[in-house]
Amino acid sequence: MDKRAKITIFIGLGILLMGVVGMIIGAAGIGGVEEEWNNFALQDVTNGTVTIEDNDGIGDVGLTFWVKGEYLDDDENGLWDVCEQVGIRVIEKPTVSETWATGASEFNGDFYSEVLYDFDKEGTSSCESDYRNKNNEREANGLVKIGRACYGCLAGDFTFESNETVWVTYDDALGEEIAEEVGLIVLGFLGGSGALCCGVVVMLIGVILIFTLNDDAPVQMQVAADGSYVMNPGSGNTVGVGINQSIPQVSMTPSVITEEMTRAEPYQFPSTDESVETEEKSIAE
Repeated sequence: MDKRAKITIFIGLGILLMGVVGMIIGAAGIGGVEEEWNNFALQDVTNGTVTIEDNDGIGDVGLTFWVKGEYLDDDENGLWDVCEQVGIRVIEKPTVSETWATGASEFNGDFYSEVLYDFDKEGTSSCESDYRNKNNEREANGLVKIGRACYGCLAGDFTFESNETVWVTYDDALGEEIAEEVGLIVLGFLGGSGALCCGVVVMLIGVILIFTLNDDAPVQMQVAADGSYVMNPGSGNTVGVGINQSIPQVSMTPSVITEEMTRAEPYQFPSTDESVETEEKSIAE
């Protein structure tokens, strides 16, 4: 198998595994949302204190009160019986702000009845026994909503007591925790699914390369009769099969220097007599 194909397949496999991890993280986030949803600030109590943090300094959404029961109006007085059976008395509360919480000063941090806000499309908060005015968000826990408190509260302690057992959720903290889990779900599933698709595509490319690429083999050369070098056309899986390239053989005859070539002949100077005779002849002429 060609090395390039192997590397491509391994890269695709790595991306695929990252996608699987992302999907696992997303699935874990779903479990986290369910766990956070069942996270109460107080549960099964008749009194207690909840510390309002108000991290942004403009007031919090506040607290929601839940009780065991059903939405029934046996006495047919126009109110849910469960709301009439429970009485909440506020002992301590922070100040409120209307920076965003319109009408917060009207409630002034106290408990007020509310099952489903704006059930009649008129902005109503009440325990009116209307079939539209039901909150079954925590039906699995056997709980029904009866009201809220500390709407628009700034930082401080909220203390209360009740004549019946109640469960209390701190809506701001609960919302932040659920938002984190939802972000984890989105990141896990989107990132995981994208990585899975990408990994499969890369692995398919690697498989295709297995059948389209051949391993490189060394080029085999042979010496022709005239002394030139020629590629061996019979070698398989070679680059340039069928192409013969002749490389002329260059022969060089080395120069040999012999002793005779380096021997110097003695120089003979002309004699004096011959020079005089030659000069006299020249004068006579």
